[in-house]
Amino acid sequence: MEISCNDTFFTRASAILLGLVLGLCMGPAFAVHDLGIFELDGNAIDDIGGAPNPDDWETLFNGGGTPTQFTGIINDEPDASGNDDSVFVGGRKDIQDLDQWAHKIGSSPDKDEIMNAYAAAYEHNGDTIINFGADRVSNKGDAFLGFWFFKRHVEALADGSFDGMHSNGDVLVLVNFPQASNASPETKVVVWDDSCNKAANNNPSPGQCDAKNIRLVFKDNAICGSAAGDLVCSITNDEGGPNDPTPSPWPFQSKNDNTANQFPYESFFEGGINLTQLIGGDSCFSSFVAETRSSKEFTATLKDFVLRDFELCSVDIVKQCDQGDVNASETAFVFPYSGTVTNDGAGTLHDVIVVDDQGTPADDTDDVTFDIGTLIKDATANFSGTIESLLNPPTNTATVYAAGTPGGELTITDTFSDQCEPVNRDPMISVTKACTTAVMSMDGKVVVGVNFMGQVCNDTGGTSGLDPIGLVNVTVTDDSGTTDTGDDVVVLGPIDLPADTCASYSGSYLPSSVSSSDPSIVDFSDTVTAIGTAVLGFGQVEESATATCPLCPPDSVCDLDVCVELFPGQCASP
Repeated sequence: MEISCNDTFFTRASAILLGLVLGLCMGPAFAVHDLGIFELDGNAIDDIGGAPNPDDWETLFNGGGTPTQFTGIINDEPDASGNDDSVFVGGRKDIQDLDQWAHKIGSSPDKDEIMNAYAAAYEHNGDTIINFGADRVSNKGDAFLGFWFFKRHVEALADGSFDGMHSNGDVLVLVNFPQASNASPETKVVVWDDSCNKAANNNPSPGQCDAKNIRLVFKDNAICGSAAGDLVCSITNDEGGPNDPTPSPWPFQSKNDNTANQFPYESFFEGGINLTQLIGGDSCFSSFVAETRSSKEFTATLKDFVLRDFELCSVDIVKQCDQGDVNASETAFVFPYSGTVTNDGAGTLHDVIVVDDQGTPADDTDDVTFDIGTLIKDATANFSGTIESLLNPPTNTATVYAAGTPGGELTITDTFSDQCEPVNRDPMISVTKACTTAVMSMDGKVVVGVNFMGQVCNDTGGTSGLDPIGLVNVTVTDDSGTTDTGDDVVVLGPIDLPADTCASYSGSYLPSSVSSSDPSIVDFSDTVTAIGTAVLGFGQVEESATATCPLCPPDSVCDLDVCVELFPGQCASP
């Protein structure tokens, strides 16, 4: 099927094809080698040098540059016996899904043996740009390389299998540099599309199926620097060119040249692709594979490979835990929290969830999950809730998980922790006291006793104006009018005293002494002390109150019988 930017069409692979058409029909764009962000010039050396000039592999290798993602320089050098642990088992092809791939420890032909591979992603004017490259141990033979960008996480397992599967929209960039007479280099871009059963014809056009599971996006002699506006290109250090040979910024030893750390011609390959402009749609990739192939055909046998995580998508989470309160039963604290999730990466995020630990990181049974769903690039979503905790304050942590494809692994993640604002309370206690004297008979004598009474209150407000808090183990103790703690009497409690409530107490004691020999000025004093413990760890509070009771209140006649008993010979009839 030929594709025109003015056509309306339908296909079983509509989602993929729509993204492809969007890419093919976009307006003019600078070539990936002309963006000023990376040198695609057939060598790994930073020829210009110094920021803000373009990066090169040397820049990234030395820890500089401004990529959003960088695989590092992934070394795959064979051991002394010529073996490495990332060689395809024979018969594996790019048209197969990854459950049919297998790997082993072994060797590849020297021309197919990858020494190092690398990829770096950049964001430029809203576009996702990926630069990629590899170097090989021998330049004696054709170079057929492939660079896969998988949406799902892919891993080579110790048992020789691969963990992960293809997703529609996985991208493969083929870089072919045959050395036969009159052979022409070729750069080809395809996407995985499981609606393709076979090639549409012997010479498919962009947009058509090129093989089983493979849809063609781009095919041309796209040498970096040779044309303006190329959205994908590749280049090698050509024989007889300015980069024959060229220095290697990292350790390298060719089998065809005894000079260390130097790439002989056609030993170093690099390229770039504007994924947004060329592919369109989602640029959410998770894994990178560089591979060598026996030929340029899709039925070619795969040889050596290098695999590394390459998370182009990103998610950001921020949250805050606010001022809390105590719960209704005053058994724990309640804190409200809120947060925001932002897709700050290159592609759409799928199956996004937020897991909040409720302030208990060691216990995941009380975790709360928020289902965010799908987030397109630059989109945000909010979440909020409350936690109940015995800590004041707890630290509340939320983690966001997302997948690069619907139903994919939740490998894209971010975490944010915030200490909640502590709850403040001002526990208070107050006590009042009054007393009266009373005449009573005891052991055949008339004696004077003191009756006292009052209230203990859990007061509102306090000096700080903060709300009160419940008190427990509240007691009121009377000192019986002496400094001797041995005769102290608990006259109330222990009881619980909720906020804004009072409790009454009463008691009596017999004075052990008098303050004067003049009955008219005799009085008795005693002190009560109220103590309580605030719930939820807000401390202990205490207050005292003293009351003084005269034997003969003012303007009253002292009872003669009482005086005679207490002060013989000193009382007279009024």
